[in-house]
Amino acid sequence: MIKNTLILILLSISLFTSAQSENNVYRNFEEFNSKKPSEYYDFQLKERTNGNVFMMGGITNYRLKKIVPESKKEELTETVWGIIEDGTSYINSYPYSKIVGYNKIQGNGYYHFFIGEPARLKDKQVELGIINEDDSQKAVCCKTTYVILPTGEIKWLTPQLLSELINDNEILKTELSNEKLMQEDAEKMFDYLTRYNASKL
Repeated sequence: MIKNTLILILLSISLFTSAQSENNVYRNFEEFNSKKPSEYYDFQLKERTNGNVFMMGGITNYRLKKIVPESKKEELTETVWGIIEDGTSYINSYPYSKIVGYNKIQGNGYYHFFIGEPARLKDKQVELGIINEDDSQKAVCCKTTYVILPTGEIKWLTPQLLSELINDNEILKTELSNEKLMQEDAEKMFDYLTRYNASKL
């Protein structure tokens, strides 16, 4: 009886430990793209409230709270590519924009895409394609559409870039040219990428 009880306790501990240590952190794009996070960290993912956004600025994205151990906070805030929770992936906005936060990946496939905060530093705006090297830094705010290319490169998604990305799909290309999308038509641009991704399967 005692032996059976000990076995049950050890089994419970083993299962609990296994559940607690399921990898949830992507160190880089390759891990994200292959759906194989390589590390586990203890934290809570919290969506920012409207009140927090009003007081602190930015957009309604996500922040990591209650990081254990505390020494991992800087790494999770500034270094890792992203995380996964309950089957949903979130990209760390700091590496590409220097703004703290995580953004939900809204679409996956040949192209991945999401809405995030725009970069405020000129060199990051150039990298993302928001401005050219010789342009002045652009005053930006609010929500910005982004696409992740198959190489892992992140770019500002515009109707012009969208046209280039789907250029080999004549049906979508023709439909897009007739629709005349504006920059604010985020969901429509995402719909084109979703359909393009489906065509690549």
